[in-house]
Amino acid sequence: MRARLYAPSVIFALAGIAAAVLSVIVMVHSVRRLSSPPREVAASPQAPAKNLSPSLYCVFYDILHNGIVVGFDFAVALPKGASPRFDEKAEGTRDGTQTTFDADQRPTWAYAYDDGTPTITSPDGATRILLYGLKPDIGGVLFIEAGLRSNNYRNLDGQCRQANFGGTRDDILNSAPGKRE
Repeated sequence: MRARLYAPSVIFALAGIAAAVLSVIVMVHSVRRLSSPPREVAASPQAPAKNLSPSLYCVFYDILHNGIVVGFDFAVALPKGASPRFDEKAEGTRDGTQTTFDADQRPTWAYAYDDGTPTITSPDGATRILLYGLKPDIGGVLFIEAGLRSNNYRNLDGQCRQANFGGTRDDILNSAPGKRE
């Protein structure tokens, strides 16, 4: 009789240990992902699209990267000798809520550097997007890492697609892997 009671306890104990080990592995992976330095998603930009305005589209993922929590779409103006201007065209969230702004009513996000990282900040200051690897002088399409700092969405990591920011074909070729700027 004792042998029968002992077998289920061992199985439950082993199952508990396995669950604890799996939890530790998931936590270590999450911490490593959050603490690792940002990196560019694409090593070099793709060819520029003809006749399209500069734009920036950013998406931010949940902690395990299982789904997108929020996305932002910006029209970008790149005046010579001045800071870039980011006008929010739309915002969409995981629950299906989407806000689209008419061209004359788009909120303008402030562009600045936060500890050496290009950052755009919402007009109310509640949301900041850190743009790791942003290259405003490069044309074409380039995917870059981004970080979202917001009380509403919390701190999330994600990526942005910068498109048609400017530059020439030589700029694109010189930013290829192995090339130094």
